[in-house]
Amino acid sequence: MPWIPDSPRRRAPLPWLRRGTDPSGWGYADVPRLTGLTAVLTGGSSGVGLALAEQLAAREAHVVLVARGADETESAARQLCRRATPRHVSAVPVDLADLDDIGTAAGRIGELTDGRVDILVNNAGVAALSPTCTPSGFEAHFAVNHLGHYALTGHLMPALLRTPAPRVVTVSSVLHWLGRLDPVTPHRPARYHRWGAYFASKAANLLFTHGLDTWARAARVPLTAVSAHPGLVHTSLGSRALRESGRHAEARLLEHLQRRWHSPTEAALPILRASTDPTAQAGDFFGPGGYLELSGPAVHVRAAPSTASAAAADRLWQLSKQLTGVAYPAAPPAPHKPELSTGP
Repeated sequence: MPWIPDSPRRRAPLPWLRRGTDPSGWGYADVPRLTGLTAVLTGGSSGVGLALAEQLAAREAHVVLVARGADETESAARQLCRRATPRHVSAVPVDLADLDDIGTAAGRIGELTDGRVDILVNNAGVAALSPTCTPSGFEAHFAVNHLGHYALTGHLMPALLRTPAPRVVTVSSVLHWLGRLDPVTPHRPARYHRWGAYFASKAANLLFTHGLDTWARAARVPLTAVSAHPGLVHTSLGSRALRESGRHAEARLLEHLQRRWHSPTEAALPILRASTDPTAQAGDFFGPGGYLELSGPAVHVRAAPSTASAAAADRLWQLSKQLTGVAYPAAPPAPHKPELSTGP
């Protein structure tokens, strides 16, 4: 079986060489109408997130874009408003590395949505950063890609539980297979590698979905926690990080390779399925069904066995609660919101 490195000193296998578990594809024609539903989307100001937001808004959902930078977020909202009814699009800036800012943003989201959120898509992320810590002293990939979304989801849980069928989608990566999450101090790893830190945060995304589903079952709330990954997509995320760290030659090489990857619109499809497919079940993981899960129709895919560990998910859950100070409530939903429709 082929091997590729996830850090200079360690190699990991590629078990995802097998095809996805779902032989049938799922396309844009299968996306239901979302009239009356509210979808909150992090990282929706560019790339895959913006493509996803366009699809949600086109199907009449009220879309709340949550992204870093007020100007960029408002610009994305204006772009969506040119293609959708203006009342269906709102914008909330947030820095997912700042726990206080996350709480403030959650309050603003509550005001814009009348305290009701049907779909939350945890999509924002950073990649390949130089060693960076947040104001709280946490490693940046783990803080933004995981802790920020754990905290935001917790703050929005009351709004989610006011709808009859709330859904939380957390976006991982096909490269989560290469992730090695420090079991004790993932927020302050003993050794650092820019891509290793990213891979570990993507493994944490899947463990979070596992932990969220466990919490929902224990709390007896009708929340569906699912995951998705977009495959490899032509966006500026990786090349921008390389340029910011001064690695311009690597950025140019990556941009050249990305021309062979699929577009943000195509890459958004697995996330769109995770967000809207009425048949999705708690714990489902969606991704592209093509070669190496790099592109193709949205299908069920396999996750690394390490991300299915109940013990690892519980450790991460308890640590996240401790680091963020966010405890998840348990409250019954108020069943008066339209559910996802299977109509055209």
